[in-house]
Amino acid sequence: MNVEIFGKTLWIHGIEGQVHGLTQWTETSTQTTNGTATHLGGGNYVINGPQVHTNTTHHQKFWVVSQGGRERQDLGNYPMRDGQTARLLWVGLEGRQSTGYVLFHNLSTQAGWKTPVGLPAPIRQNGFGRLTRRYLLCILLLGGSAVATSQGPALPPPSTLCVVSILLAIALLPIGFVHL
Repeated sequence: MNVEIFGKTLWIHGIEGQVHGLTQWTETSTQTTNGTATHLGGGNYVINGPQVHTNTTHHQKFWVVSQGGRERQDLGNYPMRDGQTARLLWVGLEGRQSTGYVLFHNLSTQAGWKTPVGLPAPIRQNGFGRLTRRYLLCILLLGGSAVATSQGPALPPPSTLCVVSILLAIALLPIGFVHL
């Protein structure tokens, strides 16, 4: 199915069926640092022993097979078992491949997950540029008018305008994030 969002054509595909071929594995990476000994003089040393850091990543691979025989293999870490019923939805821009799935719903347990990361970047980031331009214009207009009114009829130096604009940008930053 194709839909138009923010002036861009987006295709949407999905599958509902049973989970098959569920495989799980972990990858563990270990990093160690060398120990150090620093001589402080007079027979005194500071000794730092080696440190060990580990990171474990869990992986799952599974197939969703519909009653009509369609199937899709995907990756994701979700609580599920073989034989449970699941729904998977993925999207992409017209003429391009999918960037990933956006919805996974385990119908057997009624647990669901949404991942906006699977949306194409032009859809996910729509409005960033427009909002940035609005705030830059606001900073320049407010900064220019604040400097102009405080300086009287004389033209303010560019450094004053720059400082006022930076202070306004810092003040508007949290407002911009809330607005976004």
